[in-house]
Amino acid sequence: MNQYKKELLYRKANGKKLLNEYLGKIASLFPTGDRSEIIPLEETDAVLDRFKAASTQLHQKTERISGSGLHVELSAMKDHHRDMYVLIDEDWRYCGILRVKSTESLNVDFEFGNKILNDIVFIWADMSAAISFDFFEVSGNRLIDVKRWGVR
Repeated sequence: MNQYKKELLYRKANGKKLLNEYLGKIASLFPTGDRSEIIPLEETDAVLDRFKAASTQLHQKTERISGSGLHVELSAMKDHHRDMYVLIDEDWRYCGILRVKSTESLNVDFEFGNKILNDIVFIWADMSAAISFDFFEVSGNRLIDVKRWGVR
């Protein structure tokens, strides 16, 4: 058995332990859960390989926003109505990434810290863009580092 297969088995075993918590995180971000699916780990790895290759051709921009700015960002994303891959915290490594057919049911009032601890990444299915939200707290201030990839 090669190293990748061993790692895959390890990830799948841990994914079984995390699945219920992961489903709760998904429900906090997409409450209706319509038109979404968790894709298998092998496909997850293939998607990330494709994005890694595609991202070298995309412009990257980073900014920091306040925790309250997340609502504005998610509201803008909700209007896209596009297929997307969603990576939540580190759970996706073990359970697979979420594929949503539309962002219609995206919870724009979502807040970090309740279910989802600190990381969400949205990757457009056509690999033309992505956005990452990395939450942290400093001296009581709730901040989010936002990284965007897109065509110039």
